[in-house]
Amino acid sequence: MRLLTFIFPVLLLAACGSQSRDDYMDDVWDNYEPSRDRPTYDERYVPPSRMNADQLVERAMRAERDQRDDQARVDYHAAFRRDRWHPQANRRYQDLMLRNGLFDTVWQEYLDLWQAEPARGDALWFHLRPMLERRADQPMPLAREPKLSPEQAERANALSNEARSKWNEGDDAGAREAVKQALETADLPELHRLRIQLAPAEEHPALLAEYAERAEDNPASGDNLYLHARVLALTDPAAALELLRAGWILDLPGWWLRFGLGELCLEQGDKQLAAALEGNQDAQRSAQGWYATAEAFLTSCGAARPENGFTEELLKQVITQRGRLE
Repeated sequence: MRLLTFIFPVLLLAACGSQSRDDYMDDVWDNYEPSRDRPTYDERYVPPSRMNADQLVERAMRAERDQRDDQARVDYHAAFRRDRWHPQANRRYQDLMLRNGLFDTVWQEYLDLWQAEPARGDALWFHLRPMLERRADQPMPLAREPKLSPEQAERANALSNEARSKWNEGDDAGAREAVKQALETADLPELHRLRIQLAPAEEHPALLAEYAERAEDNPASGDNLYLHARVLALTDPAAALELLRAGWILDLPGWWLRFGLGELCLEQGDKQLAAALEGNQDAQRSAQGWYATAEAFLTSCGAARPENGFTEELLKQVITQRGRLE
């Protein structure tokens, strides 16, 4: 009983003290303002290990803005582990590497990726893009073409138009004969290209052997390499692209070499367009890569020889097809 008499006043004092502390804290919290210098907890925060590719790209971009390029590089590689062919991640990562003078590193990295997936247009695009950036301000190395008199040029042009007209009318033999006569007048790549276009399938093996030998006789000619690749593309487009890619890497002179890369990439993009328009993401990215490569080469060809009308029509096709995918 004496113990209860002692405990009761103590509990009463504790209760009163607790009530006064609560009143005090109410006043504190009613007047509380977070410090602007103190970071507050953000319920939206996601740790990097749980971020998707888009979030990691945003994180990398913030690091770049803060001039923390090493961190940005880490974040881009983390994005690649989620989505290896994320377009923005690859594009910004390449720009970051090139800005830091790491051309050789990024070149080898994307060469390996393209060799692992050569059927992807975006793989080819990101493989060639660093070299395209490096050579952007360099003049295109052009091969020397035969000089024609005004009379020869006029006759060759007239026969070329005649060949196309007869072909459209269904006169295949007449079209091929007109091209043959044009080539006797002027040994020009565009006339050889027309000859290849008009040749029947049974003549393709003989043409392939002929133009392969022509390229071997003058291995420094990018234009001869183009004619070989143009015939090869009739049966093996991947092998034809590899021929042209290798010639371009070596920087062989030749306007038609570069035109051929644009032409064949446009054709490959068109082959994947149907699947891309149906919503297949890999097909969309691959087709966009083919079209981006085609546009880059055809644009440079148009700038190097604006008088040549071959690029204008193809560029319109590229821009139209790319627009359908956006």
